[in-house]
Amino acid sequence: MQIDPLTPKSNSPFQSDFFTQVTHSDKPILQMENLVVQTAFLKSCPKPISLLLIGQAGIGKTRLLSPLSKLREVSYVNDITPKYLVEFLGQAKNGKKRFLVIPDFTNCMSHGKSTRNTLIAILRSMTEEGVSDLSSYHLEFKSEKPVRAGLITATTSSSFEMFHRAWKGTGFLSRLLPFSFSHCIATTEGIMDAIDSKRTDPILDVKLSVVRKPKPVICSEVLLRQLRVCEEMLSKSTGSLPYRPQVQLNSITEALATLKGERAVSQEDIDTVFWLSKWINYDFNEL
Repeated sequence: MQIDPLTPKSNSPFQSDFFTQVTHSDKPILQMENLVVQTAFLKSCPKPISLLLIGQAGIGKTRLLSPLSKLREVSYVNDITPKYLVEFLGQAKNGKKRFLVIPDFTNCMSHGKSTRNTLIAILRSMTEEGVSDLSSYHLEFKSEKPVRAGLITATTSSSFEMFHRAWKGTGFLSRLLPFSFSHCIATTEGIMDAIDSKRTDPILDVKLSVVRKPKPVICSEVLLRQLRVCEEMLSKSTGSLPYRPQVQLNSITEALATLKGERAVSQEDIDTVFWLSKWINYDFNEL
């Protein structure tokens, strides 16, 4: 069965009711952020899904991540050090924080090589198997159970080109679900018109929706199997087996059903994830 990834067969409640005040080009990104945040509360999801926004400099990645700063489970910072990361893990261990949001990851990559490598090593563990002992990094953090947390961050396309090979080689790239995008001519003109008119940015009023105590959602294997083409494409791009992308997209799909108040994943949910998959890649398709 072939599904057009650009447009779902029908307008789901998630698409029509959420973020109605923002522009058309902002909606897919905000929807993706909301779905990623929701994965932290799914009982079937062993860890929060992590997200990497990629786009040209000045395209508004920091602006698009700003609604996340309003969530109490999020630590929103412009830069991190190993010491700060240990403090964050302490909060994650106590259940106070579930996501670390860094609007511009280029700041983290500007540190010295030793600090940079330490940060990436900790983040790799945090977003996958969890962190239980950091004594090897001259840091003091211990936990009986591995502490997991999600990472939501963004970088420019040029910066991504500089370090994606190293990330691919260490497996860090496959831990981050990508969302790459560019702006079409119409979107660019609309943004420039808004700047000239000095209109208030509607994203300032955006509030992400989170179901903190969700009910279990039934996920049909037959429906989820449709996503395998996307999972296999992601695995090839990251040089990994398709298991991580499978867990990531399955969790995103369940999060979508949860936010819509559904008790089972529907074909409509699968179609919506296919629609989002136009940007869940490294192709920089237009918005």
